[in-house]
Amino acid sequence: MSRMVRESETSGLRERLFLARDSLALLRRLRDEQASRGRLLALRGAVIFHAYSALVGLVRQAARSYRVAGYESLLSLAALEQAFAAAGVEAPEQNLVARARRTATDPVAWLDQEMMNACGAAGLSRRPQPRSEDERLLAVAVEDPYALLEQGDLERLDAALARVAALLEDCVPYAEEW
Repeated sequence: MSRMVRESETSGLRERLFLARDSLALLRRLRDEQASRGRLLALRGAVIFHAYSALVGLVRQAARSYRVAGYESLLSLAALEQAFAAAGVEAPEQNLVARARRTATDPVAWLDQEMMNACGAAGLSRRPQPRSEDERLLAVAVEDPYALLEQGDLERLDAALARVAALLEDCVPYAEEW
């Protein structure tokens, strides 16, 4: 018999990943349909939030299992990592996520940075500026494939979701229940 989400934090992690993937699929579809930029940016934020929440949930579950004091109010991977260090606790789940977060080429490091940027005042209003009318007409504009909502950005979101899924699966042996 399956448990309801409120009774099982672990099943909530998979649901977060599902919501992130579903939001990314909707983002791609609406981008192709040329939906409003605000809606696209909101969906991008939802993908990042749900993916990040899955990782935070994974580490918080480990903190609960290892009785790390004060984990209940911590909402960032960095804060949870500090709590584990302060408690002198080594947990395999936390170590895997922390290692991924510290590796600059890992999609989790990018995801963590995007989440931290979004929480700052400047990150909340980030939006690309359109080319102005007075620019030289013959100037060649170099398109940034990694600009918000461009193909490279969507590929990074895909890579981040794949990495989050891999970390969740890598932690299956350590989790209380899956």
